[in-house]
Amino acid sequence: MRSRRTRFALFVMDLSVAVAAIVGGATIALGLDSFPREWLASSPFSDYVLPGLLLAVAVGGCAAVAAIATARDPRLGAMISVLAGLVLAGWIAGEVVLLNQNSAATSPRSPVEAIFLLLGLAMVVLGAILWGRSRREPAA
Repeated sequence: MRSRRTRFALFVMDLSVAVAAIVGGATIALGLDSFPREWLASSPFSDYVLPGLLLAVAVGGCAAVAAIATARDPRLGAMISVLAGLVLAGWIAGEVVLLNQNSAATSPRSPVEAIFLLLGLAMVVLGAILWGRSRREPAA
């Protein structure tokens, strides 16, 4: 029973990250959600098109695959969710390091980054827990 709750919580996290990253990345890549260009000054990017696409495809796609896998097979879903959580945490770490948000007078760093970092880490932890349980329990 605990594995079902863990699996459901992990599925909800995976799906939430997938939707947020795909929609957010697409709106950024299409220029529907704009950010100051000076944030990119210390990054390898000249505009937000490629970062938006990377957010949608890499982060969102990985989380979407994790959600589907978690719904179908808890063991496989758990492993992919760990990967998706690491991808999300890596994305946030890269964002913090690369974006020049602290020097931008228009907008201070957002608490959303901390929330998504914690969400990525929670995906890693729950994925690891579910993977461990799925190894010990009979298939559902």
